Amino acid sequence: MSSISGKIYFNLILGIALISIPHFLSAQVLQGKITDETNNPIPYASVFIKEAKQGTTSNTDGIFLINLPKGNYSIVFRCLGYETSEKQIEIKPGQNTLNIILTVKPYQIAPVTIGSKNEDPAYNIVRKAIGMAPYYQNQIKEFNAEVYLKGTLKIKKLSWLVKKAIGNAEEAPKEGQLYLQESINSIHFTAPEKYDQKVKMIRSNFPGDNGSSNDVMRFTNASFYQPKIGDIILPLAPYAFSHYNYKYDGFSIQDDRVINRIKVIPKRKSKQLVSGYIYIADDYYNLHEVDFTIESIVGELKIKQTFGEIDKNAWLPISHHYLINGKFMGSEGDVSYISSVKYSNVKLNTDIKTPTVLAKKFSEKTTENPLPVSQKKVSTKQQAKNKKNAEKLDKLMGKEALSNREMYELAKLMDKQVKLNDTAAHSLEVIDPITVTVDSMANKIDSTAWKELRPVMLTADEIKVEETLNRKLLETNDSTDTDSLKNKKSNIFLTIYMGKTWRNKEKKQTIRFSGLFSPNEFRFNTVDGFVLGSTFSYRREFSNTSIYLRPSVSYAFARKVPMGTFASNFTYANKKRGMFGLNFGYSSMDFNQTTGISGITNTTASLWFGRNYMKLFENRYITLFNRIDLINGLELYTGITYSDRRMLKNNTDFIIYSSNRDWYTENLPINRLITAENLSDNKALIGNIRISYTPFYRYRMRDNRKIMLSSKYPTFRFQTKIGIPGAINSTSDFIQMEASVSQSIRTGPSNRLSYSLIYGDFVSKNNLSFNDFNHFNTQITPVTARQFNNSYQNLNYYKRSTNSAYGQMFVNYQSPYLALKYLPFLSNRIWNENLHFASLLTKNYKPYYEIGYSISQIGAIASVGAFAGFEGQKFYSLSFKLSIMLIGFDM
Repeated sequence: MSSISGKIYFNLILGIALISIPHFLSAQVLQGKITDETNNPIPYASVFIKEAKQGTTSNTDGIFLINLPKGNYSIVFRCLGYETSEKQIEIKPGQNTLNIILTVKPYQIAPVTIGSKNEDPAYNIVRKAIGMAPYYQNQIKEFNAEVYLKGTLKIKKLSWLVKKAIGNAEEAPKEGQLYLQESINSIHFTAPEKYDQKVKMIRSNFPGDNGSSNDVMRFTNASFYQPKIGDIILPLAPYAFSHYNYKYDGFSIQDDRVINRIKVIPKRKSKQLVSGYIYIADDYYNLHEVDFTIESIVGELKIKQTFGEIDKNAWLPISHHYLINGKFMGSEGDVSYISSVKYSNVKLNTDIKTPTVLAKKFSEKTTENPLPVSQKKVSTKQQAKNKKNAEKLDKLMGKEALSNREMYELAKLMDKQVKLNDTAAHSLEVIDPITVTVDSMANKIDSTAWKELRPVMLTADEIKVEETLNRKLLETNDSTDTDSLKNKKSNIFLTIYMGKTWRNKEKKQTIRFSGLFSPNEFRFNTVDGFVLGSTFSYRREFSNTSIYLRPSVSYAFARKVPMGTFASNFTYANKKRGMFGLNFGYSSMDFNQTTGISGITNTTASLWFGRNYMKLFENRYITLFNRIDLINGLELYTGITYSDRRMLKNNTDFIIYSSNRDWYTENLPINRLITAENLSDNKALIGNIRISYTPFYRYRMRDNRKIMLSSKYPTFRFQTKIGIPGAINSTSDFIQMEASVSQSIRTGPSNRLSYSLIYGDFVSKNNLSFNDFNHFNTQITPVTARQFNNSYQNLNYYKRSTNSAYGQMFVNYQSPYLALKYLPFLSNRIWNENLHFASLLTKNYKPYYEIGYSISQIGAIASVGAFAGFEGQKFYSLSFKLSIMLIGFDM
């Protein structure tokens, strides 16, 4: 059950830290200090109260504090490297003190038998743990819990770039300052992965944190029994032996179980692998503790998690500690999270049969009858199949040693049993795993209530931060609440320059202003010259509908004309994803309106290198469209557009490097099919009908609206465009039909194969303008801002645009490891390696083929690649490419 740079990185840690869950009822206080034999405090030791099913941790000073009702309790104190201590105590009214001394305990090395292959005994233990991982991951059907989460941030250093960006804003992060975040959350978990969270109390002075806690549960459905958390491959993944070595490092006796300590050693340096220790119970093969270190992109992340027996033979995480020593792009800081968990109403998943060998171990430990497995009506054939699988599973579990093949089979059988009883796995609707509600008073709770309910004592430095938060709360209560859309202070100059977004969560409305000089609004081409503009957008969501408006205005300085566009849509029939839209405008546009060169790329190529790749025409247009799902996975799109299209010429040859001015070309696309007739002013009324079908398309309902997710099956698409002559002086007279099939197939834990096949033709072309030719996705520039997939890297813009039949094929394969990343100095990178193949068949040209290799996810935004093109059987060209993709930039 379970991210760091600014708020994004805090959310990562916050999400991982809530790997499990949580309840606090306070009456009496138990407080104490945990030290070693030399009286040094032991920080982050776990404290587990058996009767209360509650876990917490000591703070950095070794001090623990917990509120308990009167009564007798057994309390277990644990810390890695120390002897476990269990104490019985009677909690009386008022203050109760219990100081604990933990003694250092080295792990014993048991006599072991080394196999014929001199294999370390750790491997057999891990094989069985991998095989049992699906069982333990799905052992719990339901529980209630409360979690207290405390996070701290200590900023050591801010880079000059960050300092310049934040300026002197009052809420800006400051070097040397300590920040504190606390929350108390009620959780209800329902198998397989449904979490309902209520934020009861929250306080924070984290930079950029609005105190909503909506991101707290982002990764809570992850566990260390999973194969992966995000991009991190875990040591109990079925394919973990390809990534890790294991070493037996001794055992200890805890809770009447033999706990094996296994050292986890990555086979290569990689930010996608962990190092450290896993503690596995002998014969049961469940996790007892984990102690991992991850070399992440933002620094070293340390994860410690302790499990406790919450119910009979049900071990769940009871405490967590996460620490990041962050270093990212010149900024440094430490982020730490600890949590305290209290469970209640824990119900075991009786739909899953416990393997016979494991059931016997359970029965040895308790005299109670085991929980009966629920009996569901299944066919006789299915019963026989289930029985056979159960026998195979028991046979594998009974073996002293497992081979790798047997380990895979065991994990597969266990996973199959889990999914057999998972009704959600057979439904196309994927239930949103996390729902969050925030109590209206959550961020208005005073310090008295926090002192009563907080299960982890604050340090002296944290108490100083708390005093600041208390003063801030008093100031907030004395002031008048104002609407964030109207009264938030902003830097006016920065808003005009780069834009701003205003949100009102209560009214569910968002207003965005792009600014006058953002990269999306400031561009250059040889037709318009410099273009300066701005865009506003407004979105308002209602219970069953939403409305979106996006007006944009700009001015072309070389042509001395204003331009403007307006886009809008209105959603309806949420379960069928209905959307109706109206767009209109007057603007210069690329002849390739769908996949042409981006404005920013063309601006750079023109101003610096004299390559005015983009060829434009003037378009005055209006479009009406509608989209709706006829049935799940079957989408129908209909639209009609009227355009008044006029040819344009160059109006400027301005360039930064004058020596490159001679490279400028006329505003005429280069294509052998162009004639005076099809490259002239024209009016066009064009209808568009597109239908696409994806079988067994899974979806999620969010805010009462259907969101499509994924399918194991291909998407089939058929589209027809019709030029309608005569209406509103339209001269267009053509019919274009296109069919395609595309799919993305997962071929491994992080490997993916995708393909797209396209065939189209103009079955009628009595009058077809070059504007309406079929244009292809070409990216001739060495630097682009788009993906390499499904595009041609070495073909010139417009050259192959056609008014005849065409065929396209794209195949892309992605994997974390293909070739270069096996090199030691590259292995420690969260990059993906990619193979690309593209082909194009058009009339009057030889078949064109392109193969390529690229590395993506460099710094999360960049890709580099090499591509070779062939025309027929002859070599065509070789190119090296850089792609930089920045969110929010239309590049």
